Amino acid sequence: MEKFKLKVFRYDPTKDPEPYYKTYELPIEKGMTVLSALFKAKEEQDPSISFRYNCRAAICGSCAMRINGHATLACKVQITHLLEKYNTDTIVVEPIGNVKPLKDLIYDMDWLVDKLKKVKPWFIPKEPPPPDGKEYRQDPYDHHKIDFASDCILCASCMSDCNALKVNKDYLGPMVLAKAYRFAADSRDGAKRDRLEAVLKDLNLEWCVRCWECTTRCPKEVQPYENIIRLRIMAAEEGYKTPGEIHAEIFEKDIYKRGLLNEMLLPMRQEGVIGAVKRAPFGIRMMLKGKVNFADFLGGHKVKRIEEVRKIYEKAKEKKKYVKIKLPQIMGVVYEDKRKNRKRANFTEKLNETANK
Repeated sequence: MEKFKLKVFRYDPTKDPEPYYKTYELPIEKGMTVLSALFKAKEEQDPSISFRYNCRAAICGSCAMRINGHATLACKVQITHLLEKYNTDTIVVEPIGNVKPLKDLIYDMDWLVDKLKKVKPWFIPKEPPPPDGKEYRQDPYDHHKIDFASDCILCASCMSDCNALKVNKDYLGPMVLAKAYRFAADSRDGAKRDRLEAVLKDLNLEWCVRCWECTTRCPKEVQPYENIIRLRIMAAEEGYKTPGEIHAEIFEKDIYKRGLLNEMLLPMRQEGVIGAVKRAPFGIRMMLKGKVNFADFLGGHKVKRIEEVRKIYEKAKEKKKYVKIKLPQIMGVVYEDKRKNRKRANFTEKLNETANK
């Protein structure tokens, strides 16, 4: 029978000074998932292997781990698919990234819970309970806005592969922000501003680096990145001035005026005098390297044929009317999802489709 190698991350803090990897050779069986392979290795070769699991049906999220470098659910992916995809005879299994391993594939979940508490991921009704114990009703149109965001199973696959979390452990992360959106966008919920203030604190909405890893890794198609964008739009509609929005406004004005961004004056215009002073050493280094021009302090020069740039700007401004007026509606536009036999709100697809008309 054909075999493959299962290379497992091993670590027991009571006896191992450093983590290590141990390889188990197993037969390839039809329908075998990574989780069932771990069970086979545990039952037949090494009973000390530790890992989390529960439903074995991609519902609970307990078995999230990194498989060949990317986070996913061990019960969802099959061995034959992975061997073919990576063109290898070895499957590497590790705990999810950006976390502290406790034992083998088991990781510390306290950091997730602590982050989730900050956005109050539970329903806080804006109105008194309906009479006779009835449920809080919701229009189907409003429900479509949070439909897929409600599918999050807290598996933390998105947190594992988030590049922003790698450099800033205080960042709330895509899972927490997606959960914040799910309740902030709920038409029945009364704590929208509380959640927005929680996610705006410490520039959480600005830390996203737009790499799409969270959306790519999510096993339930929750669209974490898209939900972060929706939170930004929601914050702007509620009157919050975020650094990102201020930066965009400055950029827009500079393009219309000069055709170029005035990088020398940007810190002062965006962060004020104190913020500009803090960035002065960086600005000086950029000047010495020829990256910016000191003349920009005096306003800088315009690009050639600036009039043509302004014509493009005016055209873009016409499109912008659509963005400002219709973006909330776009979030609720639905598409047929045959696999799940229900409708899906696809923000990015509809935005591109409408902008091209």
